[in-house]
Amino acid sequence: MTKREQLLQVYAHKNIGYVPNFFTDFNFLQPAAVNERPQGSGKDWFGVEWEYVDLVKAPMVKPGTKALTDITKWLEQVHFPDLDSIDWEAAAAKETADADRENKITYFMLINGMFERTHALMGFEDAFMAMYDEPEEYQALVDAITDYKVKLIGLIGKYYKPDVICFHDDYGANDRMLMSPDLWREFFKAPLKRVIDAAHEAGMIYEHHSCGYIAPIFDELVDLGIDAIDPLQITNPIRELKDKYQDRLTFVGGYDTQNVYDRPGVTEEEIRRETQRTMDLLAPGGSFVAFPLTVSFDFVPIFIDEHYKHAFKYGDHQN
Repeated sequence: MTKREQLLQVYAHKNIGYVPNFFTDFNFLQPAAVNERPQGSGKDWFGVEWEYVDLVKAPMVKPGTKALTDITKWLEQVHFPDLDSIDWEAAAAKETADADRENKITYFMLINGMFERTHALMGFEDAFMAMYDEPEEYQALVDAITDYKVKLIGLIGKYYKPDVICFHDDYGANDRMLMSPDLWREFFKAPLKRVIDAAHEAGMIYEHHSCGYIAPIFDELVDLGIDAIDPLQITNPIRELKDKYQDRLTFVGGYDTQNVYDRPGVTEEEIRRETQRTMDLLAPGGSFVAFPLTVSFDFVPIFIDEHYKHAFKYGDHQN
């Protein structure tokens, strides 16, 4: 096997005796051609206006702006991008020119899933109110966004050919879900199944990204067919979940990013201690990828150094 093929065994939920490191073992793709959000300030391809916020090192929807002002008028007000107008072959050739396909996993990050796109269009409050006040219209919008995502995923698979697609849709706050599990089931469970199936049909491993606490729907995410989950924030019972699902799911993350890596004034000793703690917690048994998803990347050189002190410790003989 090539190194890439060996690394991909971790996404087949195997223990290869080595913990892949996102910063050294992956080709990361988030192409500008997929304009779900501008790199700085500006409009995305739905017409949503974003403003770069230095505190979070990313754009946020500009306060006071809404691309969708009335859920009952979404057919008039929401303008989907014309995916057929883009030269995907040229865009993919440019973005993947330096990718090491032999030695690294190629990983495509696709942000703003169905829930995220609705609140980007209309704001959190209006999105949640629409679920209660106009559930049929809200569901119709979610389904239309799903249609667009399914088509886009097919194009990504055809032209970029990533090994893994990481599909973002955040369902959790820090200590609870952003919506009830019943609301998630009503509006998002079936559409998410369509997205997962589209990724598999396009030949990609499906990794679901959801920040926050998602334990109440974790079993259902697994049953829907996700192959991997990130960022596994520590408010979830992550070792308990890994014990239950490590033969069906690859666990990506699990680090205390808020209180360690992203905390102002964090020390080298704290970075090293957190890196080792998470490895000891989640690496046994395999099916684990080291990827702390953070705002700041100042910690990365220390993280990489500490990671490689432990990356080969967790072979099958350790289980």
